[in-house]
Amino acid sequence: MSSGDPNCGLCVAQFQERWSSLPEIKAHAEDGCPYCANMLEGLLYLVPDLESRLGQDASLRFERRNSITVYADPNGSLKHSCPTEKFKLQYRWFMVDQQQPHEPEGNTASERSFAKAQHWIKSCLANHKLCGNDEARALPTRILDIGEADEAEGEPAVRLIEPSGESGRYISLSHSWGGECPLRTTAATLDQHKTGIPLRGLPATFRDACHITRRLGLRYLWIDSLCIIQDSPEDWELEASRMSSIYRNSWLNVYATASSSPSSGIFRSRQAVYIAADDPSDETLDILFPEAAKLRQDLRLSLRFATVHPDFSPYASPGRQKESLPLLTRAWAYQERLLAPRVLHFGPQEVFWECMQTLDCDCGGITLRPEHMGTYASRNTTAELPPKVSHYAALHVGTSRSSTISGAKRRTKLLARWQEMVEEYTQRSLTFSADRLPAFSGVAAEMVDALGMRYCAGQWEENLPEALLYERSDTTAMARLAIDDVRPAPSWSWASPDAPVCFLVPLSGPPEWDNPVAHAKVLEVHCVPCGADERAQVSRNDSYLMLSAQILKVALCFSKDRYLVPNKPWTDIRDAVVNGVRGPREEMLGRGTFMARVGRKEPLCFVPDVRFCDEDGKWLWEGQEEVYCAKIMESQGTVYWLALRRIKTGEDLVYERLGVVNDYERTWSFTKSGWSTIKLV
Repeated sequence: MSSGDPNCGLCVAQFQERWSSLPEIKAHAEDGCPYCANMLEGLLYLVPDLESRLGQDASLRFERRNSITVYADPNGSLKHSCPTEKFKLQYRWFMVDQQQPHEPEGNTASERSFAKAQHWIKSCLANHKLCGNDEARALPTRILDIGEADEAEGEPAVRLIEPSGESGRYISLSHSWGGECPLRTTAATLDQHKTGIPLRGLPATFRDACHITRRLGLRYLWIDSLCIIQDSPEDWELEASRMSSIYRNSWLNVYATASSSPSSGIFRSRQAVYIAADDPSDETLDILFPEAAKLRQDLRLSLRFATVHPDFSPYASPGRQKESLPLLTRAWAYQERLLAPRVLHFGPQEVFWECMQTLDCDCGGITLRPEHMGTYASRNTTAELPPKVSHYAALHVGTSRSSTISGAKRRTKLLARWQEMVEEYTQRSLTFSADRLPAFSGVAAEMVDALGMRYCAGQWEENLPEALLYERSDTTAMARLAIDDVRPAPSWSWASPDAPVCFLVPLSGPPEWDNPVAHAKVLEVHCVPCGADERAQVSRNDSYLMLSAQILKVALCFSKDRYLVPNKPWTDIRDAVVNGVRGPREEMLGRGTFMARVGRKEPLCFVPDVRFCDEDGKWLWEGQEEVYCAKIMESQGTVYWLALRRIKTGEDLVYERLGVVNDYERTWSFTKSGWSTIKLV
């Protein structure tokens, strides 16, 4: 293939990294360069408003592996605005007679995308015994009957029905509300929705879900906002308690992965294009330059937005996928994906697939078919298996009569999986923090059945006190909740901080070489559910944990030096409040910002669950309550303490957790302290 015009930035960029610009490509396209003509046409097809969005002098960086990043104009044509938006594209030149690799069309509503989905579904139904067969299952309390499309009469209205014990195959929809108020079923609209909802009256995401259901040959569709009476707390609590069975019994879960709201729709198009250069009007050029004419006639360009694949690695950050795969960052949708036997994702460029035995995508970039499941008992499941495979294996491997996996080994795997899920789930966002436990109750219901342990506000009673040792995983940012905000769960639950958390000791038990020592004993755990779902919200006023432990009275202090260094100046929070000294601003936060101190001993690192001051250092807490530390456990040479504030005095000593203190050098190990029975709320 010809290398093109040696003076053209785009042609040269085929073989090395180079910067170019939209005006440069336009100029060479006008001069007859077929490469630039193809590229310009492709760019304007994929991004028709390219100049208005990124400016007349938008710059292009040609990188290795045939990728391009398009940046905003740095020269001021956007009237001094500096958009951060940029596009990542992939391109490939080829000749018309060359055999081409398989590439997604860039249209997730296309026949080819649905053919791929049908292939995955049929293969799963035929070959994956673990995922379940094609049999009908019990229908939910309410479900949408979408009917069958009739070319003569057009699209029929969607009806909400109450099947009352009937069975059938149905699709469940996972979608993001995105701060919008989608069409909902309420007490006032229930009868109207039973009569019928015009298809055109549905939000785009719901309407697309109806089309998907019909194209896959099914009649029933479950959508939360339409199948639960949204203004009835009783109905919402009852249906929320059934989430496990609703998603587990669905024939397929349609995941609106690239959709950020009900109005943004499920399908994506114009994500890829194949371009052939136009013939010039001057035929003399073909006679004078036959080789150039042949190149122009046969040259083709494949240009597409860079394929975005989900990151299912153990240390993935959902926030990094928020722009392209927003549904993967939502907490409610996390459990829906794990519960459903089969999940069909509609991404920004292609469809991809998750079931309990495989993971795949249209382009083949994330194809993974785990083998040798017989070694599951010794595997690091998060690192080596896809999430749904890992989840199903934890729940079911070892349950057959012929299994050689012991009950103790199975429980260890289940608790390890529980820890993984909590740490993954808490990284995902909720519109309402009060949903922290309800949005996890479906997977909790599965684990209750599998573990046979007592579930208490996100904790397992048999797993205490070590399960109390969690901390916010991002210690360089302000906690979401202020110290006096209403928490979504009791302070001793990992759901309380409303933030990503990590556990400091393994919930599945210590490694063989570790010999942890518990320094606290749980005397009683009392949980009172707020509604019908025992695994959802609990009453903060009536739920508590009684703990026997050594306690020390401590002072909380801080430094405006974000780095943990010895002998830096510490200021007690109480003294700072009295003397009008502001606390650390958000940009100064670090792991060593807050400490706990006993007398004149060296302070210990303290990770708070809540904010003591705002972003500018203004105190939200006057430090008037007494603060104590309760010794919980020693593991791997570190002693862990809970920081508690006494919030009420009387017959009982009532405390609320403020965070966790890590004593890496056992500084307080020889401090004399008394044992007390404390009540944590």
